This record gives sequence, structure tokens and C-alpha cells, in this order.
Amino acid sequence: MNEAIVQVQNGTKRYGPKLALDGVNLTLERGMRCGLLGPNGAGKSTLIRTLTGILRLDDGSISVLGQTPEAARHRVGYLPEERGVPRRAKVGEWLSFLGKLRGLPAGEARKTASHWLERVDLLGVERSRCRELSKGMQQKVQLAAALQHEPDLLILDEPFSGLDPVAVQLLEDLIREVSNRGATVLLSTHLLPQAEALCDHVLLLRRGKTLASGSLKAVLSAGQPKIEFRSDTAPPNAKALGEHHWVIEADDDSVDEAFIMAAQWPGVREIRRTGRQLRDFFLEDHDE
Repeated sequence: MNEAIVQVQNGTKRYGPKLALDGVNLTLERGMRCGLLGPNGAGKSTLIRTLTGILRLDDGSISVLGQTPEAARHRVGYLPEERGVPRRAKVGEWLSFLGKLRGLPAGEARKTASHWLERVDLLGVERSRCRELSKGMQQKVQLAAALQHEPDLLILDEPFSGLDPVAVQLLEDLIREVSNRGATVLLSTHLLPQAEALCDHVLLLRRGKTLASGSLKAVLSAGQPKIEFRSDTAPPNAKALGEHHWVIEADDDSVDEAFIMAAQWPGVREIRRTGRQLRDFFLEDHDE
């Protein structure tokens, strides 16, 4: 049996009368990359804060690396959604300080800080003060801070926000590298294409409840096949995804007939078959 890095059982958290988490269950094994998804207010940030020991559950149990979240903090890397670096501190000194807090000797902490600044494409900024860096560069500094102690669990809350395309690709590569060396990654993001490309597991929350959970393949295979196409108009059984962008849902027995019908519709410029996608969960939530 694989090592369980995160275990949440019947996790419940209340803010007054509001249930932010309502009986959530989550098990993450070593090396998994799990997408934590859901609309605003779904409970994602609350779950992350319980995993990092910032908040405590009201009911249920939670363990991180077989310990309480507070006891496991030195083995967890965390990039919060609320960005913030000490503006007056020098980049290298701040990262070295964090390394020493996690138990690294002073010399090793300095070398590790320099190494990870190079890895996030910030070589040469060690002596710069954080306030002198752009927001995107400050975010990279925080990413280096989350990675420099080679955590067993890496939690990233909206990490792609504010990054340019080159930095997005760099972050995606680092996430895969961290996972390949055996760390577990929990990624909260609204960018569903990144989640589908990076994650092998997903937990989808809606109003504090679990909407779907499990391997990405299993979650997506549960849906109906679809025909997506682009045209100025569409048949009555098509749903609009956007301007001139339509979808027809079918079942396994009728998908071929639906595809032929859609392909013959006047003015079709582009057409393809798809399965269920993560965005469908958001559309289903919107339809309720």
C-alpha cells in the first residue's frame, strides 16, 4: 500500500452558521498531483488552511505525513494565494533565513537559496530588496521559498496568477519535477486546462461539499460524450458554450449519429468529439 501523505476524514469547518467544509474526505498518496477545484466560496482555501495548520477542523480528522498539520509544517511547502514578501528584506537573506528556520545550517541555507533562485530564473537578484522586484518576480521568490527545503507535500494556491507564459511553463515543469522525485502536490487553480494537463487526481468542491473526487481519468470518464462545433447557428438540441461555440451531448449509442448531424449543419467551421471536461462541473453548477 502506498504511503498516505494527506488524509482528511469527514472534514467539517464552520464559520458561524455557514458550513465552509461539509464532511470532506481526501486521501493523497506520495507522488500524486491533485487539482483542488471549485468556484469561489467552494471551500478550497479553508481546506488548504486546515492542511497547513492555520485553521483547525470543527469535526472530523486530518493528518499530514502521519502527523498533525502543525507538526508536519517543516516538511510542507506552501505558496499562498495572498502574495507577500518582506519588502525591505534582501532576497537572498530572506530565503536563507527561511532555510535556517527549517533546520538548514547557515552555509547550506545560503547555497540552497542561490540554487533555487537560479531554478526559478532569478539568478543575480540575491542582493536586491524584495520591493525592487516586479510582482511576477516576487511571486517567483515565494515559489523558491516553498521549494527550497524539498518538501514532501507542496501546496500551491492559485500559483499561475500574474505569471507570464514563460513563467507558467517554468512552474509547470517544476511541478512535474517535484512530483517525479516523490513529493505530493496539491494545486488549487481556476485555470482548468492547467489542472487537466498537470494533475492525475482531482477534488472538486461546491459550497463545502465534495462534488467529485478521485483519479482525473475516472472522474472524466463518468460523463457523456459530446460534440463541440463552431458555427453561426446550431440545431435546437445544442447548448451554447460561447459566441458561435456549441455543444451537443449524446450517449454512446447515438454519438455517431449526433456527430454526422452536427457536421452537416449549415455553416459548421470546426467540429470535434470530446468527453467530459472539468469545465462541465462548473457549467453544471451554474445551471442549478
